[in-house]
Amino acid sequence: MPVDTKHPDYEKHEYVWQKTRDAVRGTVEVKDKGKRHQYLPVPDAEANSERLGVDTLRYRQYLKRALYTNFTGRTKSALVGAAFRRAPSYELPTALEYLIEDATGDGLGIVQMAKDELSNLLETGRSVLLVDFPPADEGLSQEDVTRLDLRASIIPYTAEQCVNWKTDTVRGRKLLTLCVLAERYLDDEDEFGHEYKTQYRVLRLRDDGYTQQVFREDQPYTDEFYPRKADGSVWDEIPLMFVGSKNNDSTIDDAPLSDIADVNIAHYRNSADYEESCFITGQPTLFITHSLSPEQWYDYNPDGIKLGSRAGHVLGETGGATLLQANPNNLVMEAMRAKEAAMVAIGARIITDRGANETAEGARIRFASENSVLGDIVQNLSMAIEKCLEWCGMFMGTDEESEFQINREFYDKTVDPQLVMSMVTLMDRQVISDRDIFERLKAGGIIDGDRTLEDVKEELGDLPPLEAPNG
Repeated sequence: MPVDTKHPDYEKHEYVWQKTRDAVRGTVEVKDKGKRHQYLPVPDAEANSERLGVDTLRYRQYLKRALYTNFTGRTKSALVGAAFRRAPSYELPTALEYLIEDATGDGLGIVQMAKDELSNLLETGRSVLLVDFPPADEGLSQEDVTRLDLRASIIPYTAEQCVNWKTDTVRGRKLLTLCVLAERYLDDEDEFGHEYKTQYRVLRLRDDGYTQQVFREDQPYTDEFYPRKADGSVWDEIPLMFVGSKNNDSTIDDAPLSDIADVNIAHYRNSADYEESCFITGQPTLFITHSLSPEQWYDYNPDGIKLGSRAGHVLGETGGATLLQANPNNLVMEAMRAKEAAMVAIGARIITDRGANETAEGARIRFASENSVLGDIVQNLSMAIEKCLEWCGMFMGTDEESEFQINREFYDKTVDPQLVMSMVTLMDRQVISDRDIFERLKAGGIIDGDRTLEDVKEELGDLPPLEAPNG
């Protein structure tokens, strides 16, 4: 089978990913793909085949009048904002500190990378992180690596780019044995052109270690080669992490925003019907009867009939005029309101009409289900990044531990001074440690997320420790 063969589960989820991404991107994407993806079906499709020209014009007008309100995109922005309202906390060894400014090899820092990956996970429920090292000659010393500025990178791939994968039990562990990643590259035949093509990076776990190979146009473009750790040894696993909305195994999880996208697109269809109804029936229609001959009609009304109080018309002895105005029809509008309520129920908190006196605790309870989903994703992403940092250390020759945690306090959680003093008492009695107090203060936003306990101790120097109050 060709290298671009897709995993069966990939083909099942591909449309869901595309639909949710389009819904997040907004009006331009939804309208551009409306007819092709049935976001906005053609009205009277059977008649369309007989009167193609007329109905095509009608569909263009129908599409232009439709209003897409981007509830899905605004919900995603709110969820990402909740997770990153405080900066992630991290500790990196000196050899990996460059990842703070450039984690992906193209100038994207580790915090911004995490933010982008959270967005991807909300849209598709799946992301892929590959740890890689620039190809280099074998036998390079650590000084050579430093001089050439060779660095390990965490390369993110979207759900759509991971087209195929296999797992197997190897030495008692379930490991990834094959992964095919689709990459875009610029065709350099034209200096000023912007034509991109697709190549496939094939990751394999052989009996003697992990290999990479690149394919272009269904043919090998590079030889199969063995990425090596800093000590020159081959890898006994593929340094790639799947990140999901439920867990971090290779199976595809549900896209968290998919349900909201479905209702959002249905709301858009109702909007198209409502706007067309307003256009067709919203203007008053004048009906006239008269007893005049054609000659008399033109004599009495040389400029035709005009609507408005400043115009007068002669219709003859038995003539009459009636102005018809459509009665209000709220059926479609009610359907739109019902879908807005459904999106709120699903979790689109950004469009919720909050009461002015609602407490923070009330809001926290009201959004408990939504926070549970977001909390799972944030935890999965934090764990995946920490594992990638460990692999980066293997490439860079350090075994020091790294930490990376994205904020999980999605609402303001005030720090009660008495609680802090109680914690100091517990520390004095050796029930908890100073790190427990430090983490609580960091969660409350009193201590910046990028500061460590060691930083604080170093700044304090020889100051005496805080003592608990008597009694």
